[in-house]
Amino acid sequence: MRGVSRGRRQRWLTTLVCSALLGVSVPAFGQASPDELARRHFESGAAYLEESDYENALEAFDKAFELSKRPEIQINIATVYERMGRLEQAIAALDRYLELAPEGGLRETVELRKANLQKRVEAGEGVEPEPPAPEPEPEPKPKPGPRPVAKPETAAPPPAQDQGTEASGTNVPAWILIGLGSLSAGGAAVTGILAKSEYDSAKKDCSPRCTDDELSTGRTMALTSTILTGVAVVGVGVGLTLLFTGNSGPSNAAKRATRRAWGFPHVFVGASTTGGAFDARWRF
Repeated sequence: MRGVSRGRRQRWLTTLVCSALLGVSVPAFGQASPDELARRHFESGAAYLEESDYENALEAFDKAFELSKRPEIQINIATVYERMGRLEQAIAALDRYLELAPEGGLRETVELRKANLQKRVEAGEGVEPEPPAPEPEPEPKPKPGPRPVAKPETAAPPPAQDQGTEASGTNVPAWILIGLGSLSAGGAAVTGILAKSEYDSAKKDCSPRCTDDELSTGRTMALTSTILTGVAVVGVGVGLTLLFTGNSGPSNAAKRATRRAWGFPHVFVGASTTGGAFDARWRF
């Protein structure tokens, strides 16, 4: 009997030990270690980064760093921030790596990358804009007052005719003739001086046996001076006549009637080798 009871006790002890071992080993195999979970999150972040899903990649890398505390994960976080254009946060992630691993094997590479990012930030790249200022609330509109009574419109008086403008338009032919006469007078004076010079030169060189060829230049100059003198006299005379008669008249209507009746003067000037002629006439 003692042998049977002892065998039973041994079987019970064996059963209890096995049960205890199974109870401990099942949770151990069912739960992953923090490093294993960190590795899974890191692999998920790398996959999101390849797909340019930066928000999920950043979340996965942050979770992997929270579980494993490995400084190298900060380099991946900096890469995500750089891809997103948030350069200042990428520099902060690289600073965390240098702080956590001051003697790490990637220190020189990280410092060079940080310097390049700082240059880009100084150039104005990747700086997050400041949030816009809130728009001011619109002021309440004042209540409309009583509608004003419209006044009857009065017809504007007709514009007064500028008598000075009409008078200046009437005097245009007069000033043209006066200007033509003045230019002709100047030309007559110049050609007269040249003719006198040619005459004195011929008198000194060949007088009294001068040929027609030697005297032709002086004669032509003298003839031209005579013609221009006549043109000057006629032009200035007719121009002054028009100027005085145009400014002194009974009314604007009478002036317009006079212009239609008289018209404009016609001046004719002719010249030949033997002489010149000029004529002025009115056309009715």
